[in-house]
Amino acid sequence: MASAPPTTWRSVFVDYSYVTYLYHAPHSFAPRTWATIQQRLIIEIVVRLQTVSLPSLTRVRIWWRALLAVLVGSLGVATFFSVSASATQSRTTPTAPNHVTVKAGNASAVIQFQAPTSNGGYKVSYYRVETYPTRQLHRCTTTATCEIRGLANGATYSFAVAAINKLGAGPYSAPTKKVTPRAPLVRATFNANGGSGTMAPEVKKYDTIANLSANTFTLNGYTFSGWNTAANGSGTSFSNAQRVRFKGNSTLYAQWTINAYTITFSANGGSGTMAPQIENYDVSANLSTNTFTLSGYTFSGWNTAANGSGTSFSDAQLVTFTVSITLYAQWTPATPVPAAHQSTNWAGYVVPSSSAIFTDAEGNWVVPTLNCADTPNGQMAVWLGTGGSTGASSDSLLQTGTSASCVNGAQQNYAWWEIVPATPNQEQTFSNFSVSPGDQIDAAVFQTSSGAWETRLRDVNTGLSAYMITGQSWGVGPTSSGTFSIQGSAAGFSYAGAYSAEWIIEDETNSATQGLVPFANFGSVTFSNLATSLTTWSLNQSETWAMVQNGVTLATPTTTTTDGFSVGYTGP
Repeated sequence: MASAPPTTWRSVFVDYSYVTYLYHAPHSFAPRTWATIQQRLIIEIVVRLQTVSLPSLTRVRIWWRALLAVLVGSLGVATFFSVSASATQSRTTPTAPNHVTVKAGNASAVIQFQAPTSNGGYKVSYYRVETYPTRQLHRCTTTATCEIRGLANGATYSFAVAAINKLGAGPYSAPTKKVTPRAPLVRATFNANGGSGTMAPEVKKYDTIANLSANTFTLNGYTFSGWNTAANGSGTSFSNAQRVRFKGNSTLYAQWTINAYTITFSANGGSGTMAPQIENYDVSANLSTNTFTLSGYTFSGWNTAANGSGTSFSDAQLVTFTVSITLYAQWTPATPVPAAHQSTNWAGYVVPSSSAIFTDAEGNWVVPTLNCADTPNGQMAVWLGTGGSTGASSDSLLQTGTSASCVNGAQQNYAWWEIVPATPNQEQTFSNFSVSPGDQIDAAVFQTSSGAWETRLRDVNTGLSAYMITGQSWGVGPTSSGTFSIQGSAAGFSYAGAYSAEWIIEDETNSATQGLVPFANFGSVTFSNLATSLTTWSLNQSETWAMVQNGVTLATPTTTTTDGFSVGYTGP
């Protein structure tokens, strides 16, 4: 006996493209026998499976299971189709990613999210991020983190993320919160690098172009010269307040240049010139030796105030340079040495010898600055030599020196040598030998090892020397070479020495009239480093000579020093 058919058969193929099969037995199969129903179900199953889009293998499996259920009648067709529904469910695109967050950066944003709850049956290939409001799309990997670049700093953005598998893009996530990318801040820190003071760091947005802060650091004895990225100056240099592009944090070190300080010397009423003395900060050096002169006065030192009320310094004192200053010469009224002798045309010292001939006389002086306003047509000479003393058996004279004259209110200078007596008497001026006020002169008259006599006059400032050698020639050459270019012959001249040595200020004679020319106001001349060929000698008051014309003393020795003396102008 055939088994009775179930009251209801239901099988559902439901998943997007699949068909739904629903069969109600009481209506369709009631007029037929169960065998007919079985046959009809088999035919119906085959037809339905042919119309459903399923993989071939899946269709075969379902067909055999349905056929088996119908034939045996132990499982209802509805039970079969219900069990088979899950096996035949279709795959799809992923769901939307979860927990999407965003963090703004410099012209960028970082999107973070979790994978979608369902990948739709296929592995997620990548993620797509859409930027709002620009609607730009960005492809990201499957790492669940995505950096979006190329955004505009200061603009506002939000983002949505969709997952992509082999079937296509799933739905987008809800848009993130709105964020605004901004440039990071860059800090320039200023380091005094040994100096003092404080400067606040300069903070700017990345890639900003702006001027560096002006330096306010200080360092005693040094001048700020700029900034450098290395303390020792080996890095990149920047000038003060330079316009730069801020692209990264940096420390800028102040660079310092040591100061040079100048001491300016003032004659303070005297005459002459002295070059300023320049030394670096904190360097110790001796002050330049005074070369100023003031008629009737003796130099007594320096002071920072003209009236002597400031800080005092001695001549050539060792000082430390920490500031630029002016030093004023200080003058003490000179006490004239009563001259033992008088002359109408010269003043100074004449050192005699009663027995030995002088074979050497030496000394130094500085070319004086004439007061041409006081004596507009005045002339004078400074010289040293041997001979000329009437108290000895020989009065032959050999000398060398410098002369100065006022011509139309301007000073002119030259150097010369002279030998008297000679036939005729010889006085020769050296050419190509420039002499200027303030030049230091080293002079000597001496007998050489060959027996010849030589006059030598060196200008320390120019580096030139002027020579005359008896029996040979005379001329000028560099002091360093010891040789000279011949300017004239001295072949006919000879000299036998003398019994006196002289250091003299002289009023010159007019060659045409043989009368004395107006005597120039020379201020004061100091002879120093005096030397003779005598083993023992000294300057004595009995050796002094004053220049007196028409009862007026025009020049006289003033003071003596350890190695010399001064002659001062005392004229009207």
